[in-house]
This record gives sequence, structure tokens and C-alpha cells, in this order.
Amino acid sequence: MTAVPARWFRSAVRPGGPGLPPGPRLPALLQTVLWAAAPARFGKVCLRRYGPLFTTRILGFGTVVYISTPEGIRRILRDDAGNFDAAAANESIRFVVGEHSLLMSDGAAHTDRRRALMRPLHGENVAAYVEVMVSIVEQEVRRWPEGSTVRLLDCFQRVTIEVMIRAVFGITDSARLDRLRVLVPRLLDLNPLIILLPAMRRSFGGFGPWVAFQRILREVDEIIFAEIRERRAALAANPGGRGPDVLSHLLAGQDRVPATDREVRDHLVTLLAVGQETAATQLAWFFERVLRTPGALAQVRDAVRDEDWKVLDAAIHESIRVRPTTLDIGRIAVGPWESDGYVFPAGTMFAVSLGLLHLSEDLHEDPETYSIERFHPTEPPSAHFLPFGGGNHRCLGASLAIVEMRTVISTILRHVRLGVRRPAPERVVPKGPMLVPRRGAEVVVVHNRLTAPSPERR
Repeated sequence: MTAVPARWFRSAVRPGGPGLPPGPRLPALLQTVLWAAAPARFGKVCLRRYGPLFTTRILGFGTVVYISTPEGIRRILRDDAGNFDAAAANESIRFVVGEHSLLMSDGAAHTDRRRALMRPLHGENVAAYVEVMVSIVEQEVRRWPEGSTVRLLDCFQRVTIEVMIRAVFGITDSARLDRLRVLVPRLLDLNPLIILLPAMRRSFGGFGPWVAFQRILREVDEIIFAEIRERRAALAANPGGRGPDVLSHLLAGQDRVPATDREVRDHLVTLLAVGQETAATQLAWFFERVLRTPGALAQVRDAVRDEDWKVLDAAIHESIRVRPTTLDIGRIAVGPWESDGYVFPAGTMFAVSLGLLHLSEDLHEDPETYSIERFHPTEPPSAHFLPFGGGNHRCLGASLAIVEMRTVISTILRHVRLGVRRPAPERVVPKGPMLVPRRGAEVVVVHNRLTAPSPERR
């Protein structure tokens, strides 16, 4: 983090006094710069200095109260969830995901939309995606010659995009697939200015980030709507021909009135925006951590060989804990709310910091150290580890995410032996809303069973 005078981190209000919890005295602009440039480090400094309840000032969001206590998080996400608006806290991305997105709804509308997506993202439907996932990973791994250096984050972004559009969406048209492979990374590589500053969401003489984003979004929408029209026609001609993918379920409307084209589009874009980048980043962090931890790689390899998914899942959970891909989820109080001696007025913006919960020294001994034993054979209390949130807004794609990570990791380790490119761990840096490895999780391909031998070795 950029060095700043220590006095600026002294509390702007007295602990236990009137008003909001303590927080740094830095000007709002400087807090915003630090938060944007190094959110994890900024959050951890505040956590150590002020405790798990502190106040920041972030341009574009205003005054934000961070909370990372197990009890406080449980109350906001579950016990007192009716007193908090999740959709309003996501308003800054409405222009991406659309008004029908699960992220933009609360109450009965949220329950209805969640029910529509629940079946295709759980159980047998997710299991049906595994075969396609394996083929996608093997196709990617064939591009890794022995002795080469690869950036796993780039590789996993290709893999997770392919899984999303082929397996989860069920798109098979080659022209659409080729175009989406190009467009989706551009769509998700949002300029943070158009998220933080609504004034940037306009054309400046036909130039600027908003114009570029709108051009990409229109083309993605055209492809999605064309796919929806064709799939509707196919289902009308053959009602029994529905596949296991999300798009087929939404169009069939088995549990509700069939969704409109716009609703379907918003659901698909939400899955892209929330699921694809998160899965790719978490996979990159998994290998970055495991390859640098003595004994962990051997444990994971043995687990893959023996199909011991409990150990592999423990290794996955520990990578999620020690290297969160995002720090916070937002909630806005719709009425007064009392906690820790403070009465927060309606309209207070809360950053429910699952990332700081997972990195708390009070809850996790030596929290920066990667250790599979935290989750196997005994797991930590559920209130101390909430990788997918909680309550009615718990991440709907949690089952898909774990199955995807398990499949990608096991497929790679069955075919490839990897080594670290550099001994020093990679720093955490922000890329949009994601916290990514600074060098993209660089590794060296030591051995690859799927790579054809070079002429020199024949």
C-alpha cells in the first residue's frame, strides 16, 4: 500500500462515541485511491487498527461501514435480512446485468427468479456438465508445451468462458461460440470509472469507455437474443428435447411462467458477470498457493489419484479463504439498525466483508498461511467461513463453482506436472472487482502427458 502518514489512520470519531464507528481520517479521495489500488491491504490495515467494524469514505459510494464479525454478518445476511436492501447496493452494475437480474431483485421477485435458476445449477444438471468441462480443460492443456511458462489466469479465463457458454448456456453454434470467445472477455473487462462514476456513462463525442462498452454489449445481446429465438423455436417443435443447460430450463419454464427474452438475457449475463471471472481467478489462486506450500501439492495429488473429494474440497476451501477473489458484498439498511452500541440510520451503506472475516487473526490462526488442515479432517465453524455468502442471497452458483474447480484441478493434475516460475509468492492486485495474482499465476510446465513429443525427443 502507498505509504501515508500514520496520523491519517487515526479515528475520525471516538470508539464507542456517538455517530459512526471509527475509521481513517484520510480524505475521501485518498481513501478511494487506496481502496481501488490495494483493497485487500487497505482493508487489513483498517481491520488491525479499528477492529471488525469501521467506517470509510469511498467516492461513488459515499460513507461505507465495513463489518466482518461473524455475528454481524449473520444478522445482516440472515437474521435481519429484511432490514437490508441487496438490490440497491448493486445499483452500480444494473447497466450490465439488467433490471431482471437476480442481483437487482429482493422479496418475492428475488424468490421467483432464484427458483427459476435453482434447478439447472444444482444436482444432476451440474453433474451433466462435467464431461464437457473435462474436454474443455484437456483442449486447453494441449496448448501447454513442456518447458513453457503459462499464465494460469489467462488459461482459466478461456476455460471458464468456454464452460459457461457451451455447458451452462448450451450454445453450440460455431460462429456464435467464436464471437463470444472474443466479446465476453472485453465485456467483463469493465473500466472501473463507469461503475464508480455515473457521469461517465455517456458519449463524449462518440468516444470514451461508455461508447466502447455499449458497442460490445449490443453485439453480445444480439448473439444471446438470436440463440434464444432459435432455442424457443426448437422447443416448440420438440417440447421433449430440452437439455440440462440453464437456457433450456429458463425457456421451458417448468416451475413457473416461461421467462421473457429480456429476463432470460439478464439471467445469462448475470451468470457471466458473476460466475466466470470469479471461477477463473479462484482457480489461478489455488495453484499459486498450492504450488508454493510444502506438502500441500502432494496431498492434493494423492486426493485426485484416490478421488478423495473431501481432501480436494478442503484444499479448494482453504484457497478461497486465504485468497478471496473479492472482499465484500454490499447491503443498504432500509430502516434503523443497532449493532455494537451504534444505531445506524436508514440508508447506511454496509460492506459485509467476507474477505476480512476469512483473514481475521481472531478467527483463524496465522491467517495468511495456506493450510489444508484448517478444513480437513475438522472444518472451522460455519460462521467463520462463508465463501458464497448466506441467507436468501447466498450465491446460487456455489454447487457449480465447486464442481467446476474440482473438475478443472483434477483434470490438470492427472495430465500435467507444474512448477512455480518464481519462488516468491505473487502479490494480490485488483483487476476491476477481482483480486488477482499480480503475474497471473505464472507456472512452468514440467511434464505434460497431453503434449505431443517434440521432434528432438522422438
